[in-house]
Amino acid sequence: MKFTIPLSILASLAVASPTPHGNAGELEARTSGSCQNGLKYCGTVLLGLGWPRSLIISRTEGRPDWLSENSLDNVLFHCNSGSRLSFIASCNAPGFCKDGGPSKSDYCT
Repeated sequence: MKFTIPLSILASLAVASPTPHGNAGELEARTSGSCQNGLKYCGTVLLGLGWPRSLIISRTEGRPDWLSENSLDNVLFHCNSGSRLSFIASCNAPGFCKDGGPSKSDYCT
């Protein structure tokens, strides 16, 4: 027995699927290499938005010497104008970096 799914159904599913970390209106602000000015972002969220690790490092002002491409995951950053980043904190022990949700700042727990 064969099952076929019309292409139009697949296309409608692709259009209806939600965008990562927000809605379609936020897509422009949440593309690779950009962030919403004034919000705080976990390293994992930036990576999930398509930021390459090397770009996070190169755009981070005031970063500590220990911060490298391999240590970004549990770090909190502030988004400045021009999609520049500032180091805020390492969220390691006892907590972790938490995604605050669409249009809200992430934070350390």
